[in-house]
Amino acid sequence: MATEKEMHELVGRAVMDVGFRKKLVADPKAAAKEAGITLTGEQLVVLKSAEGKGLAAVLEERLPKTTGIPYV
Repeated sequence: MATEKEMHELVGRAVMDVGFRKKLVADPKAAAKEAGITLTGEQLVVLKSAEGKGLAAVLEERLPKTTGIPYV
């Protein structure tokens, strides 16, 4: 089970790393495992559920496609 801190780290990594964010969108369970985090079924639902799109997909839509450039 991922702790709250680990969930924040997972989302933070997705915010900062475009490649990881794409993996999280495609397969949240595998992406979390790659990050050394084991998700519960409920946590997996949260990552997939945000308004039917999934939190990871919402991040992908709303965040810039590259990093290192200020997003204003």
